[in-house]
Amino acid sequence: MDYKVVESREIVWCDSDDRYILIIKEEDAIIGINWMQGDDLENFKERYNKVDEDFTDYFNAVEPYLVHEGTTEVDRINAAIWAYFEYRNLRDEREYKNNLNK
Repeated sequence: MDYKVVESREIVWCDSDDRYILIIKEEDAIIGINWMQGDDLENFKERYNKVDEDFTDYFNAVEPYLVHEGTTEVDRINAAIWAYFEYRNLRDEREYKNNLNK
């Protein structure tokens, strides 16, 4: 019997990155991601069990640049999370400094 998964939703624990990741797919394409640092699954389910649209768009934009031999989809998601986190920190730091100078 042939079958095809048309939509999936999974929560993945990444021990080396100390985070849970929500991954939602339609027809093998990622349409939603969210994550939370830490290992509190119940907190994750309560507060992060929804799509972070900004990060999902970011991931879909950078994911083609993260494809390297031997990387998994979760590896690419984790790399994008670290890059996005750093980008947001730099942006927020710049905004804070600009506000101090006003």
